[in-house]
Amino acid sequence: MLHRLTLQGRTTGELRQLASERRAMAGSKEGHLKTLLLNEASLLEFYAELRTWMECPPAPFGQRGAQMAPPPAQPVATNLSPLLTAFAHRMALSVADQQALVSIAQARNFAKGELIVEEGSESAPLLMLYSGVARATRTLEDGSQQIVSIFLPGDPLNPGDFVLGRCGNSISTFSPALVLSIQGAELYQLLEQRPTIMRALWRETAWKAAIQREWLIWLGRKPAEARLAHLLCEIACRSLAGRSGSDDFEFPLTQRELGDILGLSTVHVNRVLQQLRNRKLVDLSRGRLTIFDREGLYEAAEFDSEYLDPAGALDSSDNADS
Repeated sequence: MLHRLTLQGRTTGELRQLASERRAMAGSKEGHLKTLLLNEASLLEFYAELRTWMECPPAPFGQRGAQMAPPPAQPVATNLSPLLTAFAHRMALSVADQQALVSIAQARNFAKGELIVEEGSESAPLLMLYSGVARATRTLEDGSQQIVSIFLPGDPLNPGDFVLGRCGNSISTFSPALVLSIQGAELYQLLEQRPTIMRALWRETAWKAAIQREWLIWLGRKPAEARLAHLLCEIACRSLAGRSGSDDFEFPLTQRELGDILGLSTVHVNRVLQQLRNRKLVDLSRGRLTIFDREGLYEAAEFDSEYLDPAGALDSSDNADS
């Protein structure tokens, strides 16, 4: 792993150069050493992107709403954008609060399928997903697992569990991922200085509760085709947030994993996917989901994306405060 001392005194250009050198070295290596070099390269690139953003904050805006989610002064690296979008749009954090929160975070790489947090463990730090896709699972008495949540880049992984002090579910990765962690002692000190961050974590917990409510409804009452269509709609909306003109994106969930979410066998999932494909609504193959007919898919799922958008709630609370 990359030690913190390696980063001290390094300029952004030096960090990017070190990342480039490690990627070049990885090309001639194999096994564990290659993985280690690639992991260090991704960490260096993350800190370079973060430092660029921290050193070039957006200019302040006069309107209150604009201060919550101002456009960047310069293009933001793609990997950093989902995190900043979540901070500004969903959590309603000012740029100063965003920077204060990320400044005390440490980054760590996780391999595909690696456990991040174990069910029942205590005192886990606050975790945020920077890149990759993760899941929360609950293990049943017979050893089977139920996937209860999906996490995409920009999502805090455990805001509710962090407050309660105990992890109710195991959290692991669907794909290689980079996770930011903030230790409790540092976060609690920051919350005393910036109570708006506590409100942001509360908002994020409420947003996740809204998603869980929808999952409860479609898992309990909808037929298999509508269940799968609804899940695809939700992941598409969250994955494509802020992107226009694209209904094609990376989708790391396998048919078996979809079955673990939906309570269906792999054979049944395959059959339903074929039905959606035959209706020319979607295609899921080689780790990519393509939506051919978004309106048709929404109709099949009885999907309304309003529960995924916290902007209305933010506007209401702002009006109440004013």
